[in-house]
Amino acid sequence: MRLFGIGDPHLPSTRGKGMDVFGWTDHPVPLARAWDEQVGADDVVIVAGDISWATRPAEVLEDLKWLDARPGKKVLLRGNHDYWWGDSSTKLRKLFAPYPSFLGFLQNSAVVAGPWLIAGTRLWTTPEAPPLPAGEMGDVEARPDFIERETHRLLLSMKDGEQKERAAAAKLTRVVATHFPPLYANGVETAFSRTIEAFRPAVCVYGHLHGPGIGAGFVGERAGVRYALASCDAVGFAPVLLLEAP
Repeated sequence: MRLFGIGDPHLPSTRGKGMDVFGWTDHPVPLARAWDEQVGADDVVIVAGDISWATRPAEVLEDLKWLDARPGKKVLLRGNHDYWWGDSSTKLRKLFAPYPSFLGFLQNSAVVAGPWLIAGTRLWTTPEAPPLPAGEMGDVEARPDFIERETHRLLLSMKDGEQKERAAAAKLTRVVATHFPPLYANGVETAFSRTIEAFRPAVCVYGHLHGPGIGAGFVGERAGVRYALASCDAVGFAPVLLLEAP
């Protein structure tokens, strides 16, 4: 049993929004091919946000069907472009119910997936971020109110994870999944990295960064946490292996 991560599928939705303009040729065919070759039925894949260009639930159904058709069990979280997602966990459970491979989603909550406890939330750009590319697939402005809100959501997810860990009465390996990078290549601590490192996960996977911005994310180990960038174009349009069960 293995744990993979992939961020930013940017599936077209019924709006038919393609990715050729961003240089993603024939997307999502290469991603589907690599996913189907590398991921097994018993594996788990974290989909780290920016799942679809849909703006409402009715537009995302074919994209969810596409995800469900890929091998493995999926844990989903929201990205800054997932306008279809909404804030109601009840509505999300109903939306995801027809897709049996969806193990769960992160919304002020955590998911137990085999030997792994997965917590996380979307996050946002922090003031510690270096200059990043702008534009539709670029960065967003750092906002103190959003950072405070996302830190609170991250803590709620971790608290739920701790409760589920106690209920499981088993040793689980902690994992954090976010959309925005919680830490940048400059290594300057952020409110998010401080919170994550206090939770002591084995790995933190994130996405959001594209093209010339890929190098801005921190990749490697810090304070006992391995940070992994998994946005589609950063990992060659293939799910990246994060952990393997002992």
